[in-house]
Amino acid sequence: MKNKITAWFINKMSGIFSLLMLVSPGFMAQENLSLSVAIESSLKNNFFITTVRIDEQIAKNNNTFGNAGFLPSVDASAGISTTTNNTEQEFSSSEMIKQKGVRTDNLNAGAQLNWTLFDGLRMFAAKSRLNQQEEASGLYLKVEIENIVSQVIGVYFNVVRILQQIKVLEENIKIYEDRELIAKTRFDIGSASRLDFLQAKVDRNEKLSEILSLKEEYNTSIADLNRLMGKTDFTDYNLTDSVTIAYSPTYEDLRKTVLTNNSEINLSNKYTGIFESTVREMQSQRFPQLDLNVNYNFSRIENEAGFTLLNDNRGLTTGVILSWNLFNGFNTGREIQNAKLNLQSTQLLLADTRSKIDRDLFVAFNRFQSEKEILQLEESNLEFARENVTVALEAYRLGSISGLQLKEAQNSYESSFSRLVEARYRTKLSETELMRLNGELVK
Repeated sequence: MKNKITAWFINKMSGIFSLLMLVSPGFMAQENLSLSVAIESSLKNNFFITTVRIDEQIAKNNNTFGNAGFLPSVDASAGISTTTNNTEQEFSSSEMIKQKGVRTDNLNAGAQLNWTLFDGLRMFAAKSRLNQQEEASGLYLKVEIENIVSQVIGVYFNVVRILQQIKVLEENIKIYEDRELIAKTRFDIGSASRLDFLQAKVDRNEKLSEILSLKEEYNTSIADLNRLMGKTDFTDYNLTDSVTIAYSPTYEDLRKTVLTNNSEINLSNKYTGIFESTVREMQSQRFPQLDLNVNYNFSRIENEAGFTLLNDNRGLTTGVILSWNLFNGFNTGREIQNAKLNLQSTQLLLADTRSKIDRDLFVAFNRFQSEKEILQLEESNLEFARENVTVALEAYRLGSISGLQLKEAQNSYESSFSRLVEARYRTKLSETELMRLNGELVK
């Protein structure tokens, strides 16, 4: 009997060690990873977020007074040329000049300043549009950051969920191993058939198969997490954060704050402002334009022969030009009409976005409340299931219940634990979505 127990113990420890190696290969070298570090890495290294940041920088670069048309333009030019000619000239005084290879040097330079003083307030509308485009690029970046953070949270806690599912299977496998020992002992002493022993082995192998399937799902989720973090080496991690639920707003408060906090609504509002400025830009074409021109010119011509040997001119020219397009084939009216239609379209999209967010908020809040109630119920139910399987195992040890009854208790415990894990995960996703809708996921 002692030898049998020793052999069973060695076999059991070998099985547990093999199971640990199967579930967590390289676990001794795993790097700790908190949720905050995962989010920080994704915002820093995620390829898509990086491209959106570049677009934001482009919008900032474009938002200048010069691009809006407030500042003048200054151009400078200079040139020098040499001409060689055969010259023959006869003057009214009967004097004649006839010379070959006469060289003429021409030097000129100039600077011109053009400044639009009035353009129907187009420059002010353009600057307003550029301001709002820069702000819109920042809001779009926030929307995408919120989406990435939401994905990171979902994937991170999906990995946590899988590991917890593996944990409950490991606990159940230990009970199956106890069943194997008890059933084999009974069989050896002739008090039971071999059926219970074989069934315990079958059930244990079934759970090992489930762990293998969960390991496949775990590898996929770890790969997804690495990709979101901008990693390419698919590092395995030891996740240090557990599922905690701390968000508890009221629906009335959310209805008040979501209209000002939601990033999608704010982005739609900004697009509406952009097209309002575009309409004003188009309307400015109906007004006259006043430009200031300042020119400075320098010219020097030197001749080796001829009536004028040197001609040197330099001076400043200033003036204002008033221009007014009176007719351009009705194109101005067409452009204004199209700008107004684009504005109308963005206003409708804004209304649709508000309606969508209002609907999403209603659904997300009620789902969050339901998930919290389910979570609370499953937490209390797990205690009963754990106590039930403990009592059942002891009763099986004493021979007062069958292996089938013990298996039912095990299945009940495993199912209860799995439902609890799923409830925690779903509640966390609901909380994340509610915070995203209210603009509180990313500060």
